Amino acid sequence: MLEENSYQIEVTQNIADELKDQLKRLHEKDVRVILGYFDEHWARRIFCEAYRKGMYGKNYQWIITGMYREEWWALRGTGEEDEDAKPIVFEDEPRESGGGGCAVEDIMTALEGCIMTDLLPLSSSLERTVSGKNISEYEREYDSMRRSEYSRFHGYTYDGVWAMALAIQAVGHQLHRINHQNRTNLTVQDFTYRNPKWEELFTKALSEVKFEGVTGPVQFSSDNTRDGYILLKQFQGGREVKIGEFDGFRNVLQMDKGHPIYWPGGDPPLDRTVKLIEKTSVNITIYAILVTIASLGIVMASIFLAINIKYRNQRYIKMSSPYLNNVIIVGCILTYSSVILLGLDSGLASETSFPYICTARAWVLMAGFTLAFGSMFSKTWRVHSIFTDVQLNKKVIKDSQLFMVVLVLLCVDVAIMTTWQVVDPFYRETKKMAPFMRGDIEVTPEKRILQKQQDFCVHWMHLRLQGFAHGVRVLPGVGDPAGEHSGPK
Repeated sequence: MLEENSYQIEVTQNIADELKDQLKRLHEKDVRVILGYFDEHWARRIFCEAYRKGMYGKNYQWIITGMYREEWWALRGTGEEDEDAKPIVFEDEPRESGGGGCAVEDIMTALEGCIMTDLLPLSSSLERTVSGKNISEYEREYDSMRRSEYSRFHGYTYDGVWAMALAIQAVGHQLHRINHQNRTNLTVQDFTYRNPKWEELFTKALSEVKFEGVTGPVQFSSDNTRDGYILLKQFQGGREVKIGEFDGFRNVLQMDKGHPIYWPGGDPPLDRTVKLIEKTSVNITIYAILVTIASLGIVMASIFLAINIKYRNQRYIKMSSPYLNNVIIVGCILTYSSVILLGLDSGLASETSFPYICTARAWVLMAGFTLAFGSMFSKTWRVHSIFTDVQLNKKVIKDSQLFMVVLVLLCVDVAIMTTWQVVDPFYRETKKMAPFMRGDIEVTPEKRILQKQQDFCVHWMHLRLQGFAHGVRVLPGVGDPAGEHSGPK
């Protein structure tokens, strides 16, 4: 029935001797709303174990069939034996033995907020019943006649007798019509068991019975069952109180006939821990500041590039190799641009474009670093070669030779990056951080990163590869003069 109304049943368990294991499974599956059907003896044991495991309070909602005795949580047994019905301190495992048993107060703590269903002893309607009496008049008459005996089902017995009487009356009227048509003389006194015709007559008559009883409207469905009233109770402040009624006849839930429902946490509990994926992203304020600084750097570099091009024939600028200076400035512009790309994440760009952004980061940073560092290195190498020439020969190293050095460095980087992209291209990886609690909601921050592997960052590996490659290339350039000229001549 629950599944027919789009309610998902997470698990169904028969609780027997493995009570601890059964509740442990419920706890592991993060079940928060628990429907239970068991007698009061098992109810005490279950709520004792629930108390031990902390399965109560604002995060849990127990709904059980509570057709038990008065203050059943403080009693032992099922009520079948009188000596078993005295108040006790309930302990399956005595505390003195280290078993962690439960006292009555412990069970009451676990019961707080528990909702129980029960038969409604008498209707709360003010209408007069089929007998002509209202509920108060009937109850006074019953109390005056019952003496010390009491049955919580007395109203249903009373309505049952009326239902049988009305059904017999209806059968009598039906027999009168049959006798008139068939010229027979059948009466109700002629009833015999296991006779299909009599069964049909009484079944039809019972299905047509409809009246207002002391337990509410009485009417039987096609399968001869009655949809009556259900009493809703809740354990509040150490006692059971009425919180509402469910009219099964009209299929109406009435929550205005009793105490207000109580939620230990102020709101109804969630049916399970809600895990929200919270995406973390670059702080937009910090990113804006860095983009602004990088943009200013790009603007300044562009101004220097324009000045260097316009005044390239000036003596001091011309002596500093203006074309190599232009390459250095272009490298700086690309490096500044990589700062903007490095700050982009899934919060500022689409997830589908993220692998391309990651690739652009590596290529732009590589090109900028190689052009800027390569040009500076080649110029430094030229000065180094001239001033370390112990033979004092006039050496001429043209700009074209320096451009070749930069081109070689760039080609090496392009070869490395191309191989990297073909063999192990970038892809989008989602890394989940450690979860934390926010009230009753477990929030799992999700950080979206792009990396070759989960255990290292692609950009650090890129820089290490470039640093290693450039380091290997720098060593021969620095070592050549010392290797060829071991001492002064």
